[in-house]
Amino acid sequence: MILDWGDTVMRNLPYAGPMAHWPRVEAVAGVEGALAALHGRRRLVLATNAADSGEALVRQALARAGLERYFDAVLTARELGVRKPDPAFFQAVLQATGAVPSEAAMVGDDYAADVAGPKALGLRAVWFNPQAQPCPQAAALHDAEVRAMADLPAALDRPFLPDTAECFELLSAQEAPAALLAHVRAVAATAYRLAEGLRSRGVAVDPLLAHRGGLLHDLDKVTARRLGRTHGELGAELLRNAGRLELAAIVERHLMFTILDPGRGPATWEQKLVFYADKIVEGERTVSLDERLAALSRRYPENAGRMRACLPAMRALEAEICAALGTSPEELRGFLGSEP
Repeated sequence: MILDWGDTVMRNLPYAGPMAHWPRVEAVAGVEGALAALHGRRRLVLATNAADSGEALVRQALARAGLERYFDAVLTARELGVRKPDPAFFQAVLQATGAVPSEAAMVGDDYAADVAGPKALGLRAVWFNPQAQPCPQAAALHDAEVRAMADLPAALDRPFLPDTAECFELLSAQEAPAALLAHVRAVAATAYRLAEGLRSRGVAVDPLLAHRGGLLHDLDKVTARRLGRTHGELGAELLRNAGRLELAAIVERHLMFTILDPGRGPATWEQKLVFYADKIVEGERTVSLDERLAALSRRYPENAGRMRACLPAMRALEAEICAALGTSPEELRGFLGSEP
């Protein structure tokens, strides 16, 4: 477990020079309990972009806060000669600790340095987001998010969802073409932004589950047709066999006609958001339900009547989502934009 230093383990205070020499140092709230819970279960490494402190000075600062004893290694940009998010930084950390990417996870507050950087090398990444900021990019790269360091041990005890790279590997194995990949990216981004909005209003929803469900909702789009299987059924089967039950449920419940069957339609918020996102994303563009239905009816004229029969239920779902977000369909589309 690799942890960032400033504003992840120790607070950045308005002083200059090495932290060890500051008149006051302060640990991030909850971090000592988290480190104590993880110590002995995981090898803890501190890796920082600090340019004015080497290992000795970093350890002095940690000792002032009573945290130095938890870290098996301290690695700094000053001594490594390279900074995050450069992949060479993480390669150097792995080399120094004898770990491989699949065995390592990075925890930090800077999305570019502590999430995008390690993900480019295949590490897991936990985004520490104490200010509850929206994700700075449409493709949610992180594997988990914590808003309090006290929650870190519990977050690490939960199995990670497939990351974005794994999702695209699954799609590639199912022969997904470029146009389909663009569509699932847009659906995933839309579902994720909706989930973030709901969570900010106190709704219990997992934005990452919505995002990964959006990426995989059309997992079997090509192979199901080729094999004469029902779209959604094959994808759900593949995911259930891999133990991904929540994702399997999203895949099998995103089909338009399921909304007419209370036992088969979207039930959880994550299922509802992926279903809805898929019904307002035409290609890569966010459109109205009417525009999306018209486009689908042109492509599948044999199902046009059944799709029109779904429209009242889809409008009701849209109204439910908008009410929870405190907005209207028109304002919602303006918020989402035409290209998620």
